[in-house]
Amino acid sequence: MVLIGLLKQGAYGLHTGSENMEVVEKQDVEDLEKSLDVALQFFSVHLPNIVGEEIGAFLIEQTHRLIRQNAADESHFYFTAAEIYKYMNGQDDSEKARRWMKGHEEKLSKLFAQTSSLNALLTEKNLSPLRLERVNSKGGIPTKWRIRTGSVKSTGTGNSNALKVRYVVTHIDDALPWAKPFSNLILTPRKLILVAIGLLTSIVLTLYTLIGLVEWGSKTTNTCVVIFGIVAGIIFKTLHELLNKGITTYPAFWSKKLAKNKLLTINATGQTNAPICMKAVTIEAKCSVCGEDLLIEKSREFHNRFVGKCRVAPSEHVFSFDHITKEGTFLR
Repeated sequence: MVLIGLLKQGAYGLHTGSENMEVVEKQDVEDLEKSLDVALQFFSVHLPNIVGEEIGAFLIEQTHRLIRQNAADESHFYFTAAEIYKYMNGQDDSEKARRWMKGHEEKLSKLFAQTSSLNALLTEKNLSPLRLERVNSKGGIPTKWRIRTGSVKSTGTGNSNALKVRYVVTHIDDALPWAKPFSNLILTPRKLILVAIGLLTSIVLTLYTLIGLVEWGSKTTNTCVVIFGIVAGIIFKTLHELLNKGITTYPAFWSKKLAKNKLLTINATGQTNAPICMKAVTIEAKCSVCGEDLLIEKSREFHNRFVGKCRVAPSEHVFSFDHITKEGTFLR
């Protein structure tokens, strides 16, 4: 599967002038995944009955699979006509695939029209509608198609629109194998109690070991107990802060690779018996004043909010973020 990231200027396309600035947001993977979840349910009820709809179902299924597998750092997933044709017909013929795709593209486009049954369902559920994007061939690179939610553009004159900014989720859950259960853990009361008891027990045993109230028979065992207790303490602190503020920094030793703006957030599950879950995400945002990257940090002053500081002007360009709406407000 060929996956090609199109944007060459980081997370956003940025156009500035003497009087206005336009910021085009990168695809929000979290929004896209939610819409694709519903789209898969849609096709389980309304089975595709024409080739154009079958192609659409294939693009939805494959894009959803790639997001779940974290197959790429980029959130833009592209498929050539040859790839689609080979999957649908079992043949590897680029020229025939091009003609075949051209013949069915009109029906495919109707599936993702603003007024289509699929997008009407997504709108009804207050989710982002899906649209088909066609990237024409250029410089020997074949034409590609992708499914995405609509991009958001912010335009303004001078600083009139510099008071608001929005972040996007560019990556979901790249945790190490042992940390995966914590990255997308549904927080039921029973789980919280069991986890808290286990962590506190480990911490208490570590303290008793350090002050000599408990001996484990050897220095090696004592050392292992202390190390395990320290890790348990970090996890307990992270979980406590997450439940208290709704947001916390993603522990570095949980992740496959270090990066800025990795966070753990509290999200709604839609289930009555387990209404919240914790999710590991990587987010990106651009300063709406100067267009530089924002570095997202935990806020010490605002409950359930991020604080975004401009990379080049961290004291002058500061934004307060809401992790539910993903919107930021200019502070100073």
